[in-house]
Amino acid sequence: MQRPTWIERIEYPLRAGLLAVAVLASVALPYWIIRSSANSTLEASSRVVDSAKVKGAILELQVALRDLESQVLSRLIEIPRQSGRKTYRATRDSIMPLLDQLRDVSANNAAQQNRIGALGALIEGRVKLYDRAMGNMEARNFDAATADLKQAASMFGSRQAASDIVTAENVLFLEHNEQLESAQRHAHWAVAAALFAQLMLLGSVIYVSERQTLHRRSAESRARLAVERSRLIVQTLREPIAVLDPELRVLMTNAAFTEFYAQADEPIEGGPLEKLGGHAWEDPELHQRLLDVAARGREIWDYELEQRSSDGIKRIVLVNARRMDVSDDAHFDDRPSILLTVSDVTARKRYEEQIKELNEDLETKVAQVSEINRELESFSYSVSHDLRAPLRHIAGFSDKLETHIADQADDKSRHYLEVIGGAARRMSVLIEDLLEYSRLGRSAFRAEAVDMNEMVAELRAMLVSTNEGRSIEWKIADLPVVVGDESMLQRVWQNLLSNAVKYTENREHALIEIGLSESDPAETVFFVRDNGVGFDMAYAGKLFGVFQRLHKASEFAGTGIGLANVRRIINRHGGRSWIEAEPDKGATAYFSLPTAVGTIRNGDVQAKVLKT
Repeated sequence: MQRPTWIERIEYPLRAGLLAVAVLASVALPYWIIRSSANSTLEASSRVVDSAKVKGAILELQVALRDLESQVLSRLIEIPRQSGRKTYRATRDSIMPLLDQLRDVSANNAAQQNRIGALGALIEGRVKLYDRAMGNMEARNFDAATADLKQAASMFGSRQAASDIVTAENVLFLEHNEQLESAQRHAHWAVAAALFAQLMLLGSVIYVSERQTLHRRSAESRARLAVERSRLIVQTLREPIAVLDPELRVLMTNAAFTEFYAQADEPIEGGPLEKLGGHAWEDPELHQRLLDVAARGREIWDYELEQRSSDGIKRIVLVNARRMDVSDDAHFDDRPSILLTVSDVTARKRYEEQIKELNEDLETKVAQVSEINRELESFSYSVSHDLRAPLRHIAGFSDKLETHIADQADDKSRHYLEVIGGAARRMSVLIEDLLEYSRLGRSAFRAEAVDMNEMVAELRAMLVSTNEGRSIEWKIADLPVVVGDESMLQRVWQNLLSNAVKYTENREHALIEIGLSESDPAETVFFVRDNGVGFDMAYAGKLFGVFQRLHKASEFAGTGIGLANVRRIINRHGGRSWIEAEPDKGATAYFSLPTAVGTIRNGDVQAKVLKT
């Protein structure tokens, strides 16, 4: 027999010693706690009783002094003493014991001793005067007796001194009462703590003596719980799962696998895989790859397989498999097994086909729309180009007719000729603007670095030179360098700055601000702000349309195509354009350019805004 180790030899004596210590502690510790709490409670209770005694003695002293004074006054005015009432001598003799009682009860309080000493001196002086008054009355010297009573009342009043003692004792009484309540609470907590300590010590003894058994049972319970939990999780999963042996026979399945492949007369566990689900697994390539998983430890990832399940529905599934060691499980033998999982992707495949069809339809429609846009641009260009020749004839012959009948024409004829010529010239300007709008959609996009500061400075100088008689204040912030089509961006700035100058011509002092607006980091936003006439935002949606105007031509010149050009250019750069305004308070035009690398609209170029 194997000899016990030194740990085993001392284990029993150690347990016995710990048990003895615990028992002793469980008896001694509560006794000490309760005894200490009881002493504290008794001491606090004694202080409360002493305070009550002090207040009682003070009350008795005041009663005795009033009785003594009453007897002296009764003798003075010769009122007979009532039967059963104490004599003057008996009342006088009861005062000093009361003072001694006060001194004894307050022996541990120096402040109260001082107050009681002062009160005793006042009472002694007062009693002496009462004695002298009684002697004078015996000698029938009533005037001297009256003087003694007045002197006793004025010089030896003891009411304030007694009140001070009572007040101080009330404070002490409250303190002592709080201490008593605290001691009682502590006593209750001490008893509860002692009981808790006993229970803890007893529990510790039980735990130490039974720890090995509890540890073993806990480990076994955790193992069983883990196994059951794992099986429950596998059974709950909606993804079909099966465990196969090296010959591809089914060892175990979850509920989802059974639901997918089980048939009424067909067993699941123990049967070969290829016979399940109406031969849904008869795939030679998959069969060989599963054998390689068991023999060589390979894995199968997302093997796509088309099956028809037990409910007769055609499905597309992804099969995954890997080898696993289950030698510790009593349900399996010592050979490696195969964990097989199946994912139904039929719905995903169907959605992918639908998305593919929708993308093809969308590409076809985009191509059709692009072709229609090209045809419309070509048509507008051709029409605009063909209209210029007749307009030139109308304008030219109206000028010749005016020259021919210069002296013979009356005012009405000259007015008609001016209207014809002006309308023809305006029509020519509209056609030129329409041609420019059409060219913006067909012209090539040439990406290059564009210095916005330099471009704005040049346009500002040009506008200042053509408006020398006006007072215009310019506030221009530092602008970045961007990548874009320089000629197109120049048209944008020219249109926006010209509009700002035009719509502030009625202001005595015009203010035009150019800068950057804080916005999304993915874009850089520029703005042009003026203090001009502004407009109602209810009509803002019309501003960027071709030939759309919010003011009469007689008020401000223009064709109404400038902002349409701005939007078309900014759209080709992949940005946005909009305007905010208030009537008679000015307007602010915004446009943005992308700050990150991205495809410019229409696939013209890959561009990035470069900040200085």
